Amino acid sequence: MEGGVQRWAVNISTWNPSETEFSFCISLLPAHEHLVIRSFVKVEDRKRALVSRMLQYMLVEEVLSIPYSEIVIKRTKEGKPYLVCY
Repeated sequence: MEGGVQRWAVNISTWNPSETEFSFCISLLPAHEHLVIRSFVKVEDRKRALVSRMLQYMLVEEVLSIPYSEIVIKRTKEGKPYLVCY
């Protein structure tokens, strides 16, 4: 991305994954994200949490060219994500 704004939007309203599909998608994220996503009671909230985290990793990889395997995203005590730089 050069000199501009990029917006990514995902419409999850019609996405109704099976438990197997949802588990597969979660498995693509680091282990520390799994329990957090599954802690949401409502299915819609779980889907939002999953997609939100996937977009965060995609953004870092796309914009900063950091390989996925090297991305470390942590959260403040308020739950705000931040990138850990080594």
